[in-house]
Amino acid sequence: CPRDWLLRGDKCYWLSKGSKNWAGSRDDCLGKSSRLLVLQSQEELDSIQNVTQDANAAWIGLKVTPPGGNWTWVDGCPVDPARFPVSGPADGNSCGGIRGSRIQWETCDAEFKWICQRDAVV
Repeated sequence: CPRDWLLRGDKCYWLSKGSKNWAGSRDDCLGKSSRLLVLQSQEELDSIQNVTQDANAAWIGLKVTPPGGNWTWVDGCPVDPARFPVSGPADGNSCGGIRGSRIQWETCDAEFKWICQRDAVV
């Protein structure tokens, strides 16, 4: 992993120091050759809590996409609501963040810390 990134399993994670809106967070991760966090499992969500520590909330790679207004990860995959229930309404300005062990919606213009993710280099 690059300096200042945490290795968990086969992925590297980075938690921002400052705060940005969702789009700014997404662009920052892209600039780091990474993406906003896309959760694959409950175990990953649990281990991320150690990364976010006391952050009030942190953006992850989750957004409501038109036309159907469904929650979608930044890699294009739909969210499995049985695995990751998102609390809150799904409208055109809803983006996903994590707060503790829960995924919840926030308005995309709100400013929070964010988590970037990339594959570890072996």
